[in-house]
Amino acid sequence: MEIKIRKLRPNESNAYKKLRLECLKNYPEYFTTNYEDEKVKEKLFLQSFIEHSDKNSFVVGAFHDNVLIGISAFKRHENKKINHSGIIIQVYVNSNYQGKKIGSNLVKTTIEEAFKINGIEQIEIGVVSINENAYKIYQKIGFKEFGLQKNFLKINDTYYNHRMMVIFKNEIHT
Repeated sequence: MEIKIRKLRPNESNAYKKLRLECLKNYPEYFTTNYEDEKVKEKLFLQSFIEHSDKNSFVVGAFHDNVLIGISAFKRHENKKINHSGIIIQVYVNSNYQGKKIGSNLVKTTIEEAFKINGIEQIEIGVVSINENAYKIYQKIGFKEFGLQKNFLKINDTYYNHRMMVIFKNEIHT
C-alpha cells in the first residue's frame, strides 16, 4: 500500500473538513472541539490556512489512492515573544489505516516542514492522557513531556488529563 504524505493544497480544503469531522465524531475524547459544534460551521478553523497556503500554519495530509486518510496540522504562535514556536494539532489517521506508522510519518513530516519556517525553534504537541498510542509515538519521535494539565477536558461527567510535550530544533537527530 503506497501512502503519499505532503502539505494540503488550497483545493483540498473540503477533503480536510470531511476528515476532521470524521475524527471528531469517532474520537470525541481526544480533541478539544466537538463534532456537533464543528459540523454546522461553513469553514473549520484551519480551512482558510489551507486555502491561502499560509506559510506559518498548514496541514499535512496522508493520501491513499488520492483519498485523504490522515492529517496533522501546524500553527505558529502569533505573538512576537513566542513566535519562535508553534504547535502541532489535529493529528488523526482514519481507523482503517491505523497501526501502519502513518500517524508517525505525518507528525515527522509536519515537524520537518515546520522547522523549515524561518525562526521556528521549538514545537509543542499535546495528547489526552488516555491516548497512550499517540503518546508513545510522540516520545519515539523525540518529544519530551513538560507538563500535565489535570481535568483538561470534561465530557459529560468524565475528566481527561492532557500531556504537554515539546521538541527542539537543535535536539533533532537526523
